[in-house]
Amino acid sequence: MLTRRLLLLGSVLALPLLPATMALADHADLEPAADAPADPMPRRYMMEDLYGNVTTNEDLQGKFVLLYFGYTGCPDVCPTSLSTLADTLDLLGDAAEQVTPVFVTVDPERDTAKLMRDYLAFFDERIIGLRGPKAYTDHMVKAFNARYERHVPDPAQPDRYAIDHTASIAFLDPQGVLIKRYPHGTSAEDIATDMRAIMDATPQ
Repeated sequence: MLTRRLLLLGSVLALPLLPATMALADHADLEPAADAPADPMPRRYMMEDLYGNVTTNEDLQGKFVLLYFGYTGCPDVCPTSLSTLADTLDLLGDAAEQVTPVFVTVDPERDTAKLMRDYLAFFDERIIGLRGPKAYTDHMVKAFNARYERHVPDPAQPDRYAIDHTASIAFLDPQGVLIKRYPHGTSAEDIATDMRAIMDATPQ
């Protein structure tokens, strides 16, 4: 499934041409510390969906959430992660109805609502896209202890940049509390199996 989605994406989307040295961004340093204490409080944020509607953390409560920060111009990590997310939903079967998958762009200047709608549709139409002004984006990123950094290799070409970002997939409970993170590279099979166990043990 992952290969099929990546081939389809590559055949119809023209990703930004980045210098070869930027093709494989180093995201590992932007992951939250593994031993960071858990925060039992819901993470609060306000963004906009891809149809211009204001979306807050309260709108996503009531279901489990798989949350991923990235951007449509990402040449490697994001397509792989979104394919894994989509495959996870397929593996969950009917249980996927209890899950809301969310993709939040860290490049709102370029990632228009239409671009994000087209991009996410190649992976799974169930994935909800969120975007917002930089200040709102930064607030949401910080709320989840995530990070991102823009890299401009040539100051004379400021539009040619790459963005390193936290690449793990966050898993939230129906109250919006962060349960855990799935590191980049975790298989869809492992994520789906782990999610089922957690969801079955969590009171609704």
